[in-house]
Amino acid sequence: MWPFPDQTISKPESFSANNHDSGTTVQLRELIDARHAITALGMGAKKGVYSLLAGGERSPFKGRGVDFDEVRRYQGGDDVRHMDWRVTARSGEPHLKIFREERERPVFIVVDYSHSMLFGTKIAFKSVVAARAASLLAWASHHRGDRTGVVVFSSHGHQERRPRGGKSGVLRVLDVLARHHQQAREPHPSQSFAEEQSHSSFVSALARVTRTARPGSLIFLLSDFRNVNAQALPYLKQLSVHQDVVNVLVFDPLERDPPAAGVYRVTNGIDFGVLDSRSTSLIEGYRRQFRERLEFVEQLSRQHGMGFFSIGTHESIAEAVLQGLRNVGARRKHIPVGNGK
Repeated sequence: MWPFPDQTISKPESFSANNHDSGTTVQLRELIDARHAITALGMGAKKGVYSLLAGGERSPFKGRGVDFDEVRRYQGGDDVRHMDWRVTARSGEPHLKIFREERERPVFIVVDYSHSMLFGTKIAFKSVVAARAASLLAWASHHRGDRTGVVVFSSHGHQERRPRGGKSGVLRVLDVLARHHQQAREPHPSQSFAEEQSHSSFVSALARVTRTARPGSLIFLLSDFRNVNAQALPYLKQLSVHQDVVNVLVFDPLERDPPAAGVYRVTNGIDFGVLDSRSTSLIEGYRRQFRERLEFVEQLSRQHGMGFFSIGTHESIAEAVLQGLRNVGARRKHIPVGNGK
């Protein structure tokens, strides 16, 4: 679990439209300022609270550390140096010793800037909300003494910074978040091309993290998960075996609930269409599509031992992150890490 201070702590400082110029762009200054919210989130205290991200304190996640924790069945790709030969001989099946992490750990923050993320009707684009949430997680990892890296992807490709400790490591992450968002907003010649590139970039980013993240790493994936396809799923499942993964679904309330009955002109910036929200069958399908996507990611996370929470563009980002991580911690308290992997 991820224990936090009790609910009596003051409300965390939130991002708002009054503090920043636009909800359509990611500004480096606002990402840097997110460090002020860490104390209010309860992530900065070294005493009285278990570590959120493992640095300097015993981690609730499994990794390759110094304290023996448990034995589990061997899975393809595991380090054979940690084989428990006695249990293997007794059970007739290969088993591995698992240790509990006590040193600093690499934290990868993977952020989706694909075409569907460049949308929002409340306060900010989904991509901007994802970047702001990512900045909170980056500063939190710094306060816990961990090394922070980032992989940002869009239909324009991806950028990566490997985990590095200290404030300089966080600033490198934030710089990539701000710079790549500007590039991601550049228009494409067609909607179909943008969608095709987004699917490809999602897979490439996951493949990259799979190759570079060592066992025991903590990975946050912030996305609307519209581009998860058959090619992406194996990488997600593979990551869940050797790393601790937390999936964060970012959504806009208009994706969940259609507008009031009426006829609306809609556009993605290239193509135009009409939404008739007076149609009962259309509205039922509209709501079902979002519900199925949400349930799919929740079920995928549960089946493979990954954490999961969601953030709406209409919500306080800091409060949503705080509550989401508490919920992940509560579930991990009762469900053994690695269950379903």
